[in-house]
Amino acid sequence: MNKRIRISAFLWLIFCSAWVVAEERLFQVEVIVFDQSAPTTELFEQTEPEIISSARYARVKRGTKTINSYYRQLDRASNYRPFFYESFQVSVKSNRISLPIKISLPSENLEGWVKIQRGQLLHVITDLEYSPADSLESEGMVYRISEKRRVLLNESHFLDHPFFGVLLKVSPVEATQ
Repeated sequence: MNKRIRISAFLWLIFCSAWVVAEERLFQVEVIVFDQSAPTTELFEQTEPEIISSARYARVKRGTKTINSYYRQLDRASNYRPFFYESFQVSVKSNRISLPIKISLPSENLEGWVKIQRGQLLHVITDLEYSPADSLESEGMVYRISEKRRVLLNESHFLDHPFFGVLLKVSPVEATQ
């Protein structure tokens, strides 16, 4: 009987520790997308969208915008044109990948998503496509950033493509927010 109690207690402990490990945490994800017109000699052949839409997207709340200064700097620079800036709050379980956060701005031909992967390290997984509508040299072209990047909390990270870029920041949301 004593052995049965010890085994039951041990299994209960494992169950409780697994529950703690799988705890859900809320993150704020800020995303700035911008067009860049720096000269490049790279050639691109993608003319059709390749992103596969998700059947489900994350239910997000609006977050606080904390990287406004970067948006203003990009806006003042002659080679950059920021056209998308949003802040989202999304919950992610430990050792899981969030549902995708839908990124869409049809007026700028921007479509895609961002996911947060929470494990030993934190990663951002992006898949964004942008097709500039007002450029003769890139008419009909679709530019894509599909990347998985390790990120540090509360730091800005830059995802680069010769024709557009993404600036993002992931921050933990405190329980009081």
